[in-house]
Parts: sequence; C-alpha cells; structure tokens
Amino acid sequence: MQARPDDNADRTDAETIARSLREPAAFGEVFERHFGSVHAYAQRRAGPELADDVAAETFVQAFDKRRRYDLARPDALPWLLGIATNVLHRHWRTQ
Repeated sequence: MQARPDDNADRTDAETIARSLREPAAFGEVFERHFGSVHAYAQRRAGPELADDVAAETFVQAFDKRRRYDLARPDALPWLLGIATNVLHRHWRTQ
C-alpha cells in the first residue's frame, strides 16, 4: 500500500527515526519538518554566514547518530537543537 502524503504528518519524529533505521531515506521527513527551526536557531546564535553550515552539519550528525535517539521522545527538535549547540561550540573552540 502506498503512503498518502498526509500520512507523514501523523507520524511522530520517533516513529520516523525508527523507520529510517530500515529505510534511511525516511530521515528526510525529520529534515523537512525541522530544518527551518534548526537553521533559525543557528542564525540567531551564530549569524547568517554560519547558519547554513551549522544546520547542514547538525542533520549529518543526527543521521549518523539516529540509532542512539531515545524513541520514547516523540519530538526530535530538542535533540536536534542540542546537536546544533554542540556543532556551534566546536566551531567556536576552533576559531
């Protein structure tokens, strides 16, 4: 059975991340849902010149670490913002 586009809106981030362990492309739903918020957070913290890189690196790391995501937490945004914070701290330490 083909998934309807609106089915993705009903799925929690935890469900999507769990699905992405079997179907890696499913993680794109998390990206689509939260990229704007992560980018805005990075822009507020580091400015527009770094926001693209920080947001991109956040999602690369999140994808790589998705097996460790606590599936009891339905919303991944706090987890993603924590990763973004760590990315920013590493950037600032190397400067």
